[in-house]
Amino acid sequence: MRAAAVFALSAGVAVPAVIHAPAAHADWTNTSGRTLDDGRYRLVLPSNALMVKVSVLASTASGAAVLATTEALTATDSSSWQTDAPIALPEGTAFGDYPVRVDYRLPGEPTKKWTGGTYSFRPHIGVAELSWNRATTSYDQRQAVLSGTTTVWNPATGARTTAPQGTKIALRLDTYDNTNHGSLAATATTRADGTFSVTVTPNGSVQAGSATVVTTGTVYDAMDEAHNVPNLGVDPLVYRISADVNKYRVLAGTNVQVTGHVQRYTPSGWKPFAGAAVVGTGAEPRAYETSAVNVLGGATSSATGTFSFAAKAQYSTDFVYTSLRPSPYLRDTRVYDKSDIVVPQQFSYTGHTITLDEHGTLTASGGFGSAYCRNGQPVQLQVSFDAGSSWRVMRSGMTDSACSYRFTTQGYESALYRIHHPETNELVAKGSTSLKRARTPSRFSAFTISPTRPTVNGKMTVSGTVQRKVSGVWKPLAGAKLTLVFKPRNESQWYWVTRSITTDSSGRFSYRATAYGDGSWAAYLNTTGTYFYSETKAVYIDAR
Repeated sequence: MRAAAVFALSAGVAVPAVIHAPAAHADWTNTSGRTLDDGRYRLVLPSNALMVKVSVLASTASGAAVLATTEALTATDSSSWQTDAPIALPEGTAFGDYPVRVDYRLPGEPTKKWTGGTYSFRPHIGVAELSWNRATTSYDQRQAVLSGTTTVWNPATGARTTAPQGTKIALRLDTYDNTNHGSLAATATTRADGTFSVTVTPNGSVQAGSATVVTTGTVYDAMDEAHNVPNLGVDPLVYRISADVNKYRVLAGTNVQVTGHVQRYTPSGWKPFAGAAVVGTGAEPRAYETSAVNVLGGATSSATGTFSFAAKAQYSTDFVYTSLRPSPYLRDTRVYDKSDIVVPQQFSYTGHTITLDEHGTLTASGGFGSAYCRNGQPVQLQVSFDAGSSWRVMRSGMTDSACSYRFTTQGYESALYRIHHPETNELVAKGSTSLKRARTPSRFSAFTISPTRPTVNGKMTVSGTVQRKVSGVWKPLAGAKLTLVFKPRNESQWYWVTRSITTDSSGRFSYRATAYGDGSWAAYLNTTGTYFYSETKAVYIDAR
């Protein structure tokens, strides 16, 4: 849309229908302008303006001469106009910034003036051309050279030349490494012929970017729009790898040796891959990773593509994944070889108890405290008779679903006991705290009742001797508490008569009891946690 010319219309003259643009706002105050890189002038003004005229003045002084004027403008959108051609100033005009006056009229308004603009009558300098020295970068050739040329447009002559030597060019490269977008900055300096070049290592593809002149001095204006950097692709490398480990099960912090061979695909087929960064991880490589995860070890492949390195696993795992360190130059980071390996983990014993009761029954119970404990861990009850120098297995079993264990067996008079877990894929070999458990054997060496045929409800004397075993020798058990029991004839139930019989210093005891009737009499030791249980043989009394 061009600025409209004004015509006077006589009454009664038929004219074509006119579609009027919307009326401008009555108090429009948003006018602004700037000089474009090719010498044209861009003006912010509603596109429905009826008249627009741009004048360049010699100075800001009142009555300053008009150096150039034009009404040849075209509306470029709803709020801007642009001169159809560069504004030509008189020959010999010095380079500089000159004030701009804009005369305009909006629908329904009088003609107005705006004088806030400046026309830049200076050479415009910028980047004219950019190109790469290669179409792609690769695993072997990761650098590329970006070259370009500059241009200077002279508004006085309309000629285009190259930028002077030493002009600084700021470069911004938008990179992508198959996972992350990044930005790379560089600076170049023009040579005598206005060209420049810079070597960069994008570590991936270059998908966009810009080149801008940053040193213009006092004479030049930098071009408004930065020149776009062309794309630079990546030539992905295809490889294959094979590996093995020298051990299947290792303790945490213990090395396994990983050996193998890596090859790369070339136009002439598969070849040894020399200098490849090989890495062993405890986590399976995933697509689009930028760094290796859970690294156990690594090496650089030899000239023949072979490699060997120590991998140190600290945590329980199922495999060692051997691959190349992630790189944007690899076609697929998920190429790996998988080797079986397990690392038994440390654990603790919880609720560990071992008891030996008066009847010689040994009971051991507890559990494993470990996140790696799984159902069915092997466990052994062991005994030692030489203070822990050697151990032998009394019982073997497996933990239950809660990783608990319980053993019940006949114990010994005196011994050390412990629980032992043999090494498995999940847990290390480990013994519990050893616990000494002991009791002293006891016996009734004599037990008599007299008379042998007492009268019913008459008195009779129950006597005998109690002994304890010390270093293999039976000796009197003094101060022992005994219980006397009676079982009537034709009954199966025993009844206690007294629980307070006490042996003397010689281990003897005597008690006057009532003969209740026919039946059996016996005595037993009230154990205190120190002695094994003992009892007499039953004596049958036929009362008269």
